[in-house]
Amino acid sequence: MIKKKNALTLFSLVALALVGCGSGSDDPVNEQPDTTNPLLSCPETINILVDTGLSGAEVTYVAPLGTDNSPSPVTTQTAGLPSGQLFPIGTTTNSFLVTDSSGNTNTCSFDVIVSIPSENEPYKLAGGVETPSGKKWSKVEDLSDEFNGSSFDDTKWHRDPASDGFGWYGRPPALFESKNVSVSNGNLNVTVEKLASSKTVSGNNYTHGGSIIRSKTTAKPGMYYEARMQANKTVMSSTFWIAYKQNCFSGPERKLELDIQECVGRFSGTADWAVDYANAFASNTWRHSRPCDVSVSEQRPGKTVLTEKNNSRFFVYACWWKSPTEMLFYLDGEYTHSITPSTNFDLEGHITMAIETYDWNPIDAANIIETGSVDDRSTKYDWIRTWELKDE
Repeated sequence: MIKKKNALTLFSLVALALVGCGSGSDDPVNEQPDTTNPLLSCPETINILVDTGLSGAEVTYVAPLGTDNSPSPVTTQTAGLPSGQLFPIGTTTNSFLVTDSSGNTNTCSFDVIVSIPSENEPYKLAGGVETPSGKKWSKVEDLSDEFNGSSFDDTKWHRDPASDGFGWYGRPPALFESKNVSVSNGNLNVTVEKLASSKTVSGNNYTHGGSIIRSKTTAKPGMYYEARMQANKTVMSSTFWIAYKQNCFSGPERKLELDIQECVGRFSGTADWAVDYANAFASNTWRHSRPCDVSVSEQRPGKTVLTEKNNSRFFVYACWWKSPTEMLFYLDGEYTHSITPSTNFDLEGHITMAIETYDWNPIDAANIIETGSVDDRSTKYDWIRTWELKDE
């Protein structure tokens, strides 16, 4: 009996051993090789517009990271520039490779395109002003100027208030003087000053100097107006607007004003409504009081407060005078605010740049009009461009 028990036990052990050897899942000889490629997905094309004169743009993006059915696939960048680097003008192709532990790979690529806005369409058109179906924007040359060269274009602009037909010589204490206007370094420059001696003009006393520039060709509804401007650093203004002539006898009876941008370089006053005028895109429409029209002026302001000072850099301020009842405003090519005026803006006007003084922002003891550099005392216009819609 003892011998039979030993024989049975030996048989059972051999059988168990054979069963263990036949398990295919743990047998490296029968294991299937990994031939599945890892997954890798890149971002869409990134388009960046930069101002003229810049060499490129710092671009950040989420770098792709590969995934796989095996642990810890490795993703590397094989071409292009890492996120956060300065990407040059042009197209940079960024390529990535992912490799898994079995040597399987996958790749993807995407482009970063850095370009300068075209002079042949509104600034950053794709991100800003729309183009109605079947239309295109066409530049109005008589209401546009790149301010290249070294001479002021007297065929397009008035700079002498005695000849522009408005008869306005400045709000005291600042007198509009044409000698303060110049063209250099690709800009229209208006430099403010303290007069060597006070002047009396039309019964008003002036101690400081600014200037006013007006278009000779009239601006009309439907057009898109933009200026690339850097404000001066003084208490005096930097502006871009449309002025309208008025006459109670010969008409028009309404005295209108469309302010696209009106700011100051430094705020020195106490008016609560103006505390951010040194760092704001401030627009307005006015119907001024006149004996033959309304007795109280009507205004409809619109404003976007900025995180930067208007004198810190060039900004592109723009307005689409879309219709007599709709004004759309754009900053650096992006829509910011709208105004519905109190009356129809159906009159023709004149593009105006006035550098002047205000009683709500007085010249104080801390002003730099006498001590500041010419650069700090100058409002600079890189260009002014006007566009109209035409059939494609």
